[in-house]
Amino acid sequence: MKKICIKDAQVLEDHEKLIIQREEGFLAVGTPYVGGGILEVKKIINQSSCSEILQGSESHLSKSEDVTGTNQISDDLHVSNDAMVLVNPSEAGVSVTINAGNVTAVLTGDYLKYFSNDADYLWMNIMVFVDEYLNEETLLELFKTVSDAKFAGLWDMGLLNHFSFDPMNCGDSVVLACKGRGATPEDRLIETIESTEECVRKAVAELLKICGFPKDVLGFMEDVGVTVENLTDAGMELVVGVEKTDEIREKLRMQIIKSLQDLNVVSFIIAGIRLEEDYEKHRVRGVNVDDDPAYLYSDEVFGMSVANQIAGTKAIFNFKRYDEAKPGIISHLGPVLDDIFAGLVAGCMSKIFED
Repeated sequence: MKKICIKDAQVLEDHEKLIIQREEGFLAVGTPYVGGGILEVKKIINQSSCSEILQGSESHLSKSEDVTGTNQISDDLHVSNDAMVLVNPSEAGVSVTINAGNVTAVLTGDYLKYFSNDADYLWMNIMVFVDEYLNEETLLELFKTVSDAKFAGLWDMGLLNHFSFDPMNCGDSVVLACKGRGATPEDRLIETIESTEECVRKAVAELLKICGFPKDVLGFMEDVGVTVENLTDAGMELVVGVEKTDEIREKLRMQIIKSLQDLNVVSFIIAGIRLEEDYEKHRVRGVNVDDDPAYLYSDEVFGMSVANQIAGTKAIFNFKRYDEAKPGIISHLGPVLDDIFAGLVAGCMSKIFED
C-alpha cells in the first residue's frame, strides 16, 4: 500500500485504479489533461484506460482489507465529479512512490513501442502531494518546480539528448495537491520547494530505471534503426573470394557483438549518434550537412578509427569498400553514422579473416 505524506488522506488501490482522497479535500492544480487550473477536489484518481470513467459515473467504490492488509477497491464508495482523474494510456506500466520531507511523489508510467510507425513513446503520470496549506501563488510556483524536476530527471537518465525521443510529445498528466489554502512560513516554504525537486527528480529516475534506462549501446543503436543482424547482413553482402557460409555469418555476428563491448568503439558510436542528431535537427548554426557535402570528411575519420580499433591498418582499406558500396542498412543512415557503422562492419570482417 502506498504511503503519502498527508496523514489523514486515504489511499485506495487495486490493479486498475489508485484513489487518494481526503474528507477535507485538496487544493490542487493540474495540466489540461486533468482539467487544468486550480481546483478544490476531494479525490485524485489514477486509472488505467480500461477502467470505467469514474467522473460523473454512478459507480460506488469502497475500501476493504484483504488478508495482506492492502487496501482494495470494492463497490460502496461514491466517486463523484469532485475529482481530478489521470488516465494511463495502457494497462502496462510501473509505479514508483518517493517521499522526501513533507512531499510525496507518486508516478506511473511506461516506455512503449506500439504505434504504427514503431515510434518510442514515454507516458508518465505524476501526482505530487504536499503536507502544507499553501496559497495559490505558492502552489503555482511548486507546480513549476515539479515540471522542472521532471525534465531534470529525464536529463539525468539521458532522454533529453536521445535520438528518437521527443519529450514534448508525451501525453503526461501532472497533479500537484496540498491540504488547502493557507500561508506557509518562509523557512518551511524553501524546504518544501527543495523537497519537491528532490522527490520528483528521484521518482522520475527510479521509474525510468524500471523501464530500462539508461540504455546500453545496443539500445542506442536500435533507436537509430540499426541492429546486429542488420550489420551482419551488410557485412555478408561484400564477402568475396570465399563461399558465403552460415559459419562465416555466425563468426561475423559474434565479432560484431564482441566489438560492441570495446569502450572505444562504443564511444565512437555514441558520439556519432549525438552528432547525427544535432546535425539532423540543425542545432549548430551555420552547419548544414543534409546533402552529405564532400568537404565533410571527419565522418570518414570516425569510420576509419572504428575499423582501425578493431583490426588495425588492413581494416582501414576494407572500410573504403564498405563506405563506397554502402551495403544494406548502411545505405539508410545519415552522413555520420553510415561511416561509423561501415567502419564497424569493415573492422569485424577484417578481424574474422586475419588468421
